[in-house]
Amino acid sequence: MAPNVGHMKSGMEFFYAHGARGYEAVAAQGLPILLDLKLHDIPNTVASAMKALMQLEPRPAIVNLHGAGGSDMMRAAAEAIAGRAKLIAVTILTSLSNADIWAAGFDAARDTSAHAANLAKLAQAAGLDGVVCSPHDLQGIRAATGPAFLTVV
Repeated sequence: MAPNVGHMKSGMEFFYAHGARGYEAVAAQGLPILLDLKLHDIPNTVASAMKALMQLEPRPAIVNLHGAGGSDMMRAAAEAIAGRAKLIAVTILTSLSNADIWAAGFDAARDTSAHAANLAKLAQAAGLDGVVCSPHDLQGIRAATGPAFLTVV
């Protein structure tokens, strides 16, 4: 598997069902782990969760949160991780349409791509390493953040 796969992704369903023991079993395969939990809560709670995740052995290579949690939450998470893993923000879930984001209260004058680029800029300013985004949003995000900002599609 290792010659063909760069990272393993462990999502919330797996982590909630199997916890740290399940994570460690997957990590024992020797590949870096993207721990896809999409945390979203008040800054202190997300920071505390990130500190707990940094206790996993081996530590995840990448963890994520929801960019819609705001700058303070993202900054608190980045400070809690302190460079021990890459931290990325989910921009707009690919299951959401323009109508869905408008119904949720986002600016109806902008489309999902514009919102994704804005969240990417917020994530970059908060000290995150990158974002998770749709391939449809990639060009706008790269234009907004530059080529060195990590994008996971």
